[in-house]
Amino acid sequence: MVRFMPLALALPLLAGCAANAMESASSDDLSERDQRRMAALLDDKVPGEPESCITLRPTTQSSIIGDRMVLYRNGTTVYANDFDGQCSNLRSDSTIVTSTPSNRLCSGDIAEIRDPHSGVSFGSCAYGEFTPYRPG
Repeated sequence: MVRFMPLALALPLLAGCAANAMESASSDDLSERDQRRMAALLDDKVPGEPESCITLRPTTQSSIIGDRMVLYRNGTTVYANDFDGQCSNLRSDSTIVTSTPSNRLCSGDIAEIRDPHSGVSFGSCAYGEFTPYRPG
């Protein structure tokens, strides 16, 4: 017989894997879906020293977590960026548009938040530092 842990008990355990990424925002601020997504991306990873810029590669994948964080995955490294202050128009289904003259995204760069269906802009937010999470 297979027994499953109730979701209400499993989520705090999963969120614990990503606790360092959310020092400025408690897991109570996140939906259950965001907690699961963040835990899956940061599982078995260890935070490093914050970096002011990351290199954007064609294979970079991003995930929006809550209303203030975006995770960028480059290979086995995940970079967590907690926007400088709350990015109130950010949603998990938003599109983030940035203009950068190089192949790098840096702290202070501006992210325009758009509706993915209509393309309407809902404002902008400034990137903070990028905390790398690497396999431990």
